[in-house]
Amino acid sequence: MAALIKKITLLMITVLAVAMSACSDNDNDPQPKPAEYTSAEAYLEEIGFSGSVLIRKGDTDLIRKGFGMADNSSSIPNDPSLIYRIGSITKSFTSAAIVNLKRDGLIENFDQPLSDFNDEFPHGDQLTIRHLMTHHSGIPDYVGTVEAFAKQNNYFFDTGEIFEIITESIEEDGLIFTPGEFFSYSNSNYLILGILIEELTGKGYQEYLQEKVYEPLNLFNTGKGPDEILDAKRAKGYNNGLEVEAYQMQIAFSAGEIESTLSDLEKWGDAMLSDYYTNEEKEAVLVTPIGQDGVNAPGAGWFTLNIQNQVIYHHGGDIAGFTSFIALIPESNGLIILLSNEQDKGEQRNQILETIMKNEF
Repeated sequence: MAALIKKITLLMITVLAVAMSACSDNDNDPQPKPAEYTSAEAYLEEIGFSGSVLIRKGDTDLIRKGFGMADNSSSIPNDPSLIYRIGSITKSFTSAAIVNLKRDGLIENFDQPLSDFNDEFPHGDQLTIRHLMTHHSGIPDYVGTVEAFAKQNNYFFDTGEIFEIITESIEEDGLIFTPGEFFSYSNSNYLILGILIEELTGKGYQEYLQEKVYEPLNLFNTGKGPDEILDAKRAKGYNNGLEVEAYQMQIAFSAGEIESTLSDLEKWGDAMLSDYYTNEEKEAVLVTPIGQDGVNAPGAGWFTLNIQNQVIYHHGGDIAGFTSFIALIPESNGLIILLSNEQDKGEQRNQILETIMKNEF
């Protein structure tokens, strides 16, 4: 296995220049310019959105509906009851698990160095839990390289191998920058957090989430997604009109392996807007906006943004066959949840947020 890790580590070093990219993220897809806005439903139909959407303002649903097809071959339409891969929205759940580690006394604070838990982790005395949670670690992203190697070589990774690949790459070429100095989105941060959760609790990542998040909030359809989507309760994923192949969800792990539904994510959003976190915890997770419209401030599993003179907390997700988004709008107790079963729709996601905020909030 050492030779395998060495080979992939060298591949990772060659792609450091793209380390700021998110999990299979692509925001460059051209989008049609819609006509004058009349309603959320008409707008989403016009731009050809495929998936399920919840837009809620206070206690009023502006829309809760499926668009397009969940299964093209069987002509099954998308429906709000269906389960979708949510990709990097997973990070908001991983962040909650880290908060629960502190509640359980398994960590002292978010500024503890990684060397407290693993004295062999490279640069572990400089790297803190908070650096990982907010993408200020300087650790390069593993996803693109590991995905490409797995596909080209028909190789099935386990999480431990990926962790070794990440640590070997740091040992070989160091960090991208001094921890805390800059922001650089990296899925590696959240995979390491998932491993920390398992090591400190003695439980599986999903087992701990079930105990601390899913069960208390009655999230009945949230958990690790299957590699291959075969049953009718899940929307199938598409890329340029073609159904995607099976995807190794263990590659995404605590950075992106979760699937969910509109109703479960609505409960999750409501928990964030209410009392799941204490005020002190919210200060760490849901950070103060920078102030300038359109500029993101990275929190822990959430970004904060000023848009249309309102603060929103949000995170998107991009994974094989799917694009997702959740936004919390505290001023109006509002939610925007987009679960698309089409890949690489980042630009569409951005346009929907801008349009809905402008016309509905």
